Amino acid sequence: MKLAIGCDHRGLNLKNSIIMHLRDKGWDLEDFGTYSPESTDYPIYGEKVARAVVEGRAQMGILVCGTGFGISLSANAVEGARCVNCSDVYTATLTRRHNNGNILALGADVISIGLANMIVDAFLGEEFEGGRHTRRLNMVADIRRRSRLITGKTLPVHIGGRELTLYNQRCPEWTYPYEYAPNPGGTLTHSGCGVFSLCEAIEYMSGVRVSPEEMADFSVSVGGRAEDGTDRPTLLKAIVEHGLDSEYGFRYALDGHLNDRSLLWECISGGGCALANLRAGHIVALVGSRISPEGEKQLLVIDCHSESADDRIREQVREILPESEVRYAVTNSAGVITGYSVSSGVFWVPLSLPRDFDLLHAL
Repeated sequence: MKLAIGCDHRGLNLKNSIIMHLRDKGWDLEDFGTYSPESTDYPIYGEKVARAVVEGRAQMGILVCGTGFGISLSANAVEGARCVNCSDVYTATLTRRHNNGNILALGADVISIGLANMIVDAFLGEEFEGGRHTRRLNMVADIRRRSRLITGKTLPVHIGGRELTLYNQRCPEWTYPYEYAPNPGGTLTHSGCGVFSLCEAIEYMSGVRVSPEEMADFSVSVGGRAEDGTDRPTLLKAIVEHGLDSEYGFRYALDGHLNDRSLLWECISGGGCALANLRAGHIVALVGSRISPEGEKQLLVIDCHSESADDRIREQVREILPESEVRYAVTNSAGVITGYSVSSGVFWVPLSLPRDFDLLHAL
């Protein structure tokens, strides 16, 4: 197991002692600094170690500052970090067993070197117990998700027991070019719904994750970038002609822009999916089917623009997936942020709502 370790100037001596202690025990460590006693800022090292752990470059982390509090706060600002400040063996043991702590913070002004080594050994020697503690950690994650002011570029959602990617087109960070030649300057944020929906459908069908940037480039190269967005039949036909359909986990029979809902139901209920419009000018992925207790046939929508609350859609929404909540800024015509809103990107609608659909059949 590889460990990431870091400190500010007040934690330097204790960090160096811990490094010697752990290397004597055979641990593999990467030291992210600081390396001198000159005054520095603890958030620098809290973030470095947290990102190393969250991104998988290290399995666990250790941080040291004067009290352990400041550097733990900076680590926990990184999504996925579970940094706990410990001053005794009992806390270090329980935070691993019950909280699945992945980063240990220590206060150099609070504990001795001997106690610090005991705490480190206890922390690294325990395993997460799971069970009821997983449920509680999921509740914590849900609080964090709901408290975000603006959702980032992607959001993990769970459909049919699998984790899939919801691409959040409302995020202004999607600045990758998706241009229509007569009107340069287009980006994925402006007109990428067809690209995002196809990437979501591919991941649903095969587990293959295709980057929207890669798909946008392909779409432009084959003429799939139309004046108002994505020309789905052209793009899907090109995927077939390039032999990518089997790699992506579907068969496309050139049956594009159909409005035969019996065929749509047959495709979705048979394990396929579809690209469709719920309203004119916006493409979504349809990935699941069910029949309500009242006998209504319903389809599961993955909507990159999260329009469950849109006036044109909301009366037809039967249920939302709570974890698919997207928070986004609301702006006026001058581009001034006037507030924030929340909508859901995964929701159920009646079979009667989608139109102009392209069927992606299961292999």
